Amino acid sequence: MTKGLCGLSRGFLRWFMRISNILILAGGIILLGVGIWSLQMKTFPVDLLRNSLYLNTARLLTIVGVLTTLVSLFGFVVSHKEVKVLYLLYFVLTSVLLLILAIGAVLAYVFREQVEMTMKAEMLGDVRRYDPSSPSHPVTWAWDATQSKLSCCGLVTAQVNSSWEIWKYSSSLHPRGEGIWTVPPSCCPPDTLCGLHNNNISNIYTQDCYIAGKDFVVEHAAIMGGVAIAISCIQALGSMSSLVLFKSIV
Repeated sequence: MTKGLCGLSRGFLRWFMRISNILILAGGIILLGVGIWSLQMKTFPVDLLRNSLYLNTARLLTIVGVLTTLVSLFGFVVSHKEVKVLYLLYFVLTSVLLLILAIGAVLAYVFREQVEMTMKAEMLGDVRRYDPSSPSHPVTWAWDATQSKLSCCGLVTAQVNSSWEIWKYSSSLHPRGEGIWTVPPSCCPPDTLCGLHNNNISNIYTQDCYIAGKDFVVEHAAIMGGVAIAISCIQALGSMSSLVLFKSIV
């Protein structure tokens, strides 16, 4: 009777482990997708920060996504075999990934705090380095990509009342402090007559790029951190079930 109950219990745990691995597999695919999405599509404001933490977190999630997918497939194999050492190996692998995911979540939230302290100072410094004659330069590219994709222009500081006015402090757009100056073309909607003409603005984006960029990267850092926490909770289920199965085998 006891042996029958033990067998029934182990059978239930194996099915629980299989279901957990289905969820872990889905989580690994989600992690991989979020990591690639963050690396390929969501980096342009980060290039203004000179802060590698966001990209490092995205890379970490991508790598963990691949490893999580592979470990979940290994978990399916383990759940079909009553081999004690395999349960132990699976437990160790999922525990390591769980720890790495926890680190990834912490990094994502640390990045959110750093943005508040460093983003405006870095953006101000990059205004002076902006050069429209070198569109491929990292600073120029980052500003143009941020302004065009977020429909913003410049940033508000104590020296200016409107965000687009910060560009008069650019040596390329306002050489030697001359009276005539303009804004980058990326401050304007495509195919429109836009700019600063006789001190009158025409079709210039008025949104502050610091606020828009900060909200953008903070939101995506929160997505990465939230996904990492959610997947780590799912991995904990698989890890615990494998540990119980390991202990149940004499």
